[in-house]
Amino acid sequence: MRSLMLLTVLLCATCTLAAGDDYEIKVYPCARADQPPVLDGDLSDAAWQSAPVVDEFTYHNNPEPVDVQTHLRVLYTDSDLLLGIRFDEPNMEKLTPVAHPRDSMGVFQGEAVEIFVAPGHDQQEYYQVAVNAAGSIYDSVRTDPSWSAHVRAAVKLLPDAWTLEVAIPWADMGARPVAGELLGLNVCRDRYLGANRTWSNWSQVAANFHDPERFGHIVLSPSAARIGELADEFRRGGRVGPLVIYGPEAFVRAAYRAIGAEAVAQAETLLQRLAALQVAEADAGTREELGRRMAGYRAELGDFELAASDPAVQPEQWQQMNHRVATIGDELETVIWEARLAALLSGL
Repeated sequence: MRSLMLLTVLLCATCTLAAGDDYEIKVYPCARADQPPVLDGDLSDAAWQSAPVVDEFTYHNNPEPVDVQTHLRVLYTDSDLLLGIRFDEPNMEKLTPVAHPRDSMGVFQGEAVEIFVAPGHDQQEYYQVAVNAAGSIYDSVRTDPSWSAHVRAAVKLLPDAWTLEVAIPWADMGARPVAGELLGLNVCRDRYLGANRTWSNWSQVAANFHDPERFGHIVLSPSAARIGELADEFRRGGRVGPLVIYGPEAFVRAAYRAIGAEAVAQAETLLQRLAALQVAEADAGTREELGRRMAGYRAELGDFELAASDPAVQPEQWQQMNHRVATIGDELETVIWEARLAALLSGL
């Protein structure tokens, strides 16, 4: 009976895990610019060319790529967080940039971008900087516009796009750039052409753009090993989606490998805890059920370690494997909790 109860609860727990959003978790390695770009709206500076480009913006209410894309690059200096963004626009003749006073809500009444930065990565405190196609700026801490930073922005209009460079001072966000530091970041576009309006985002949100739990992540000048160390932070809030890491191929492979090694080590620790509970379990049926599950998880982890040793593994395969290993960790936590509950109930 207890074995049946445990299995039933485990199935329910699996359903609960599946019910959570599985949006991609974005991770961007942000390089320090030794020679910062000139802020004139022109993205041809050498510094921008060396930065990884993000061009997978999705609809804000649907994790499908938008038809008209946005291309994002991020750098930093000792004084500023820098963003270089190109907004594709096949209908530039319909773009009507209008200048507005600082912190005017009019910034949102036309083509604009909204940038969200969470320096402490606590999913609570964050800053918003919005810039429209005329270069007008709105900024706030969360939704409070009384915060005003010394933000600098420059726009350039092209035949088939508009481009933007933005510098957000670290000091105005109460932050200091340190190599290996983790920040929350999201970049969201308001594409506004007359009556036609489309909202898109780099990191998928659930409802509106003010969704710090689903911001993407930037790591300042990270090593691949540092990316692995931060794996739990990327999944803060119980996020279960696949990790998407940007950067040169060799770095991406090494980062996925580091994340996988960290996840396997954590899963092995959980299996040891579960094995101890199995030994102490009095009910034979429950012991058998726990043993069967542990054998299945160990087989999966073994397959992962074997696949991870193959140098030909592609980034997409790493995403899938790391996603599954992280899910195994979540499932093991649930199994351990249920095994303890079953043992407690048996003593009543």
